[in-house]
Amino acid sequence: MKVNPHAHTEVIAGRFIDLLQDFIRLKPNLVMPEHLVRFKQQMEKLRGSGNSEDHTFLVRVFVVLAHSETPLTMGELSAALKIPLSSTTRIVDWLVRGKFLERTYRSDDRRVVLVRMTRDGEQFFQTAMDYNKKRIAHLMQKFSPEEQEQLLHLMSKLLNRLQEEN
Repeated sequence: MKVNPHAHTEVIAGRFIDLLQDFIRLKPNLVMPEHLVRFKQQMEKLRGSGNSEDHTFLVRVFVVLAHSETPLTMGELSAALKIPLSSTTRIVDWLVRGKFLERTYRSDDRRVVLVRMTRDGEQFFQTAMDYNKKRIAHLMQKFSPEEQEQLLHLMSKLLNRLQEEN
């Protein structure tokens, strides 16, 4: 009996979505380090307006800015996050109030607002990434070196396909 490759891919995609949902359900059961608990509490106090979806973009803002060699304009940050400028402004306001980001102005045109991480923002981001690296390393100890390489290879391949579509 010949297996339809498209049907097999559909089944695998469904199982992949099930796994992602399982990871999402596990998230509340993970123990957050103290600095992340304090960050979340601080952000809730400073939140003001906005909606719950703003939380999902906080980490993305840090990642985008951490991988940028120079401060970004609000428009560039908005485009990188793929959200409206108004939403980007609200999230940046929130992080500026928390002293994780700062706004500056381009020297040749003060109308252009630039955004960058403060020293506290950089320190917070690095601490969070260090924690995540240790957590992943702990989880990966159960995998053989070959399985670790295979997982990394397949995740990279999936990411490349996603990037090609964007």
